[in-house]
Amino acid sequence: MHNLLRSLILYCLIATGAYAETVKEIAEKAHLANINALLIFTAQEGINSGHYRFTEVDVEMDVIHLPFTYQLASEHERINYFVVGNVGYSRTYLSEDIEIPPERHLDYDNHLRTYTAGLGGGIRYKAMEDSYLSGGIELIYSRSGASVKKPDDDIGDAIEDFFNQNYNDNISYRFFADAEYRPDGYRFKPYAKISFNLYETKSTFDFDELASFKSQSSVTRVSLGAETPKLLYNNGNYLTLEGYIGGNYLGGEVTHSVQFDSYGTVGAVAYWYTPGTPAWAERFFLEVSSVRSNGLEGYNVGVGFTLDF
Repeated sequence: MHNLLRSLILYCLIATGAYAETVKEIAEKAHLANINALLIFTAQEGINSGHYRFTEVDVEMDVIHLPFTYQLASEHERINYFVVGNVGYSRTYLSEDIEIPPERHLDYDNHLRTYTAGLGGGIRYKAMEDSYLSGGIELIYSRSGASVKKPDDDIGDAIEDFFNQNYNDNISYRFFADAEYRPDGYRFKPYAKISFNLYETKSTFDFDELASFKSQSSVTRVSLGAETPKLLYNNGNYLTLEGYIGGNYLGGEVTHSVQFDSYGTVGAVAYWYTPGTPAWAERFFLEVSSVRSNGLEGYNVGVGFTLDF
């Protein structure tokens, strides 16, 4: 890969203090941690765009993402299968210049651009009238390339030697499992949900000594929310609102990259239900959420629809 995003290499050097590691080893970890971070921080539904600032390492990420879920028809009362997928784009860049001791000032104008596309499936089981379990796997292909100024120092020359391709190809596997509780009989519709996602990313570099390597990262999410009763009506269609809060807990390689292991989420969703027309959509929605932790500031805005099946 041509000139892998040097900012990621540098912040790994500084944040982890791993000065004894080779440039190759640092580059490997930084690159895969970035891919895993991208996948983890694009978990909202619908067409969404967001901005994240990783304050502990002075790196920022812009994301545009379109995930989808399609529930397949099933004759079984408690079991149904579904298809999941996604396409996305992100841009990762330094927030400010970095200095590496002793007496080295590194001023890189660099952007790592990553394109993703995924497809997978899973199974959903209705354990009780108000409880659901689901799980599955998604295969995600990503392609990343960097645009940087070449520094006039030996570190820049070393990285230039190791990465000589314009783009780098990556394959990620996402294993997911969810448990959801949605009790009936309330005017408002409360819910509680816990989910676990494990990402394993593999990448191929043009190294003589190294054919491939892999990295694992995970996120566990716990969320509580509620949806209002019908608020506004128009020709049989109606509006509801939803609010939610959540806790997110990171594991694996991504924690070394972003320098934190948990963050909170607060969000609100407006749903416009269309029981009549169009027949293919159950509802349309607009979602706004914010994420915060000691090492993260960000927001996400999403629009989309839920298929009627």
